Amino acid sequence: MAQNLDQILTTGEAAALCGVSRSTLRRAVAQGHLQAWHTPGKHLRFTRLACLEFARSLGRVDLVGQAYAGAAQESIAR
Repeated sequence: MAQNLDQILTTGEAAALCGVSRSTLRRAVAQGHLQAWHTPGKHLRFTRLACLEFARSLGRVDLVGQAYAGAAQESIAR
């Protein structure tokens, strides 16, 4: 179980797990509400545990693991 909580997630995977958008995750990191780090290629990475704690802090436990509703719209916009 501990190994599963230490799983490293991409921004998209973390957003889907938390039920928020990618921009919400980036904003949370910038404001210090969510712990993450950058890879040498400047991509954000998150631990599964940090994402679950962030989702709980938002009161979004019911959305954990559900895709963000605006994700389809974001893909179309690209």
